[in-house]
Amino acid sequence: MTEPVPVDKPAIKPHIWAIGGGKGGVGKSALTTGIAMTLASQGQRCIMIDADLGGANLHTFLGMSSPKQTISDLFRSPGKKLQDILLATPFDNLGLISGARAMLNVANLKHFQKEKLIRQVFSLEADYIFIDLGAGSSFNVLDFFIAAHNGLMVVTPAPTSIENTYHFLRAAYFRKLRQVIRDLKVDGLVDSSLDEKEKSGIRSPRDLIAELRRRDPGVGEQVYQAMMSFSPGLIVNQVKRHQGRNLGKEIALACKDFLGIDVTMAGAVRTDEQVLMSLNSRRPALTMFPQSPFAEDVRQVVHNLGLVAES
Repeated sequence: MTEPVPVDKPAIKPHIWAIGGGKGGVGKSALTTGIAMTLASQGQRCIMIDADLGGANLHTFLGMSSPKQTISDLFRSPGKKLQDILLATPFDNLGLISGARAMLNVANLKHFQKEKLIRQVFSLEADYIFIDLGAGSSFNVLDFFIAAHNGLMVVTPAPTSIENTYHFLRAAYFRKLRQVIRDLKVDGLVDSSLDEKEKSGIRSPRDLIAELRRRDPGVGEQVYQAMMSFSPGLIVNQVKRHQGRNLGKEIALACKDFLGIDVTMAGAVRTDEQVLMSLNSRRPALTMFPQSPFAEDVRQVVHNLGLVAES
């Protein structure tokens, strides 16, 4: 999966985070930029990947002009690798792989293209890689989310955002569950369990896994452990006062009850007009307003997530 490297240059295994949430306009790109810049300023080697192939804009948040090399070049030239289109940014320890100028068909990657892209993400040399996903719950978006070591969901207090975030998480969960079932080759056991779902009392994915553990403890335990590793974080953005904390708890409880998974509350980020001011000025909010509520809250999110260099 990784490319050979010279003996005197040990391979670096990056920790990969995917940032999603289902709805556009919730602040994924601003938060991705803020988290990556915070870590880069602490000496961590970070790469941001703009996987919103239909509307990439991370370069704008960094104050950069439209990149000349983008992910679309990876598919135009078979010999190209992600490392070849990695762009330097105006900030130390921070690189960018842009999805801007994508070809019309790149927003809907073919399976082999997606697999190639995911493999190459894992081959990049960095301490942290942050993948800024597009809106929606397409298979491309979901596959990047579940392929990453960790996922972060961004939600705002708006009812539509809450609903879309829950739909996104549910879709990602089922996508991963299908992947686990396929890899373990236990489709027959799952189908037979679902055929008797009324008799077995299966009303949720949590009930299904419990039934699998009852029917075949060995297989059921493997499925259970694989799904327990799916534990995304949640950032509530654009909040006022304490509404974010309560909202995060409500979403986490609903996910635990229905899906049986733990969602970690990574933090709440206050509404801050200075974010829009910095974007209009084509300067990152963390450098233009380093003491702003947004900057303070992003640093707290980084602390809450325990993001430190891998030893």
